[in-house]
Amino acid sequence: MSGPTVSASMGNRYDTRYLINGELTLEKYTLQFADAGEHPWSSFHAMVSSLPWDFGEQAFSHYLIAKDLGVPITAIPVFPSRFFPQLGAAVSVQADISEPKDLEGKRVGVMGFGYNPAVWMRQILKDEYGVDVGKIVWIEDENDKFLGGLPYPKPKEYHIEKVRGFDSLAITGKTLGAVTALEEGLFDAFFAPGGGLPLTPQLRRLFPDSEQTLESWLNRGGVFPINTLITVRDETVKQYPDLPRLLFDVMQKARQKYHTADMPTDEDHLGIPCDFLCRYGLFPDAHGLEANREAVQFMIDSCFEQGLIKRRYTPEEILLPLN
Repeated sequence: MSGPTVSASMGNRYDTRYLINGELTLEKYTLQFADAGEHPWSSFHAMVSSLPWDFGEQAFSHYLIAKDLGVPITAIPVFPSRFFPQLGAAVSVQADISEPKDLEGKRVGVMGFGYNPAVWMRQILKDEYGVDVGKIVWIEDENDKFLGGLPYPKPKEYHIEKVRGFDSLAITGKTLGAVTALEEGLFDAFFAPGGGLPLTPQLRRLFPDSEQTLESWLNRGGVFPINTLITVRDETVKQYPDLPRLLFDVMQKARQKYHTADMPTDEDHLGIPCDFLCRYGLFPDAHGLEANREAVQFMIDSCFEQGLIKRRYTPEEILLPLN
């Protein structure tokens, strides 16, 4: 590798690992990666506040909120991680919740009101199940490790409370804190990333038949929700105007390599059985705006309708035009 050094922070998994381990290199630049581990969560806050790296992986709603507030970052249409937030919804068996509508009037724990899984899940509950999400009491951690310090709007039509103590335990995978909080009645349900909290005799999934739930969502025209994308500092784009295109190209190569050389067969991809994703044409997937326009627009609309951003952007306004 040669040329200017650019710094980055990305989760070391799926196709991003090929850049981190050096199997693929970025033309004209030397890459220097922070050690974010398998998951990129630990760098989310820095990527919308102090901006210590030239580019990095960021949760989609966090990026939109930061962009709307004027944080000098932009994104390229590269989406390292996707997920179905329905799989991460757990409820207390004592909370008398047998269907999504029963969440009305209940206390639902989320890492933060603008937290990516919370935004996706609120919109799905509203659109798919007719839930009045304004009647849910949203419990967010007082120490918001993702968007803390960003003065993003939280509309008055939502009932939002803050508590302490379940943030770091939940995002490191040591989910005992959130499990205990559910079992002790701090909240009635919890929306977690990925596959959600480990189940106990006191906890169950909001959607116990996950495949039927996802099939219903997709058959009604639902999208495959985007979890993360790649953001770049505006200062870096100005200094190295060819970097976004070169980065997009190498990430395309990484995605193709993952699909051909290391594509799982009998395993899960993003926590979801590959045969299910392949059946619905969701895997292999592709980067680029056109291949992901519906999911991108869905998140923009969701953030706007939930009052997290001040205007409804077009996809071209929030993603660099690379395909």
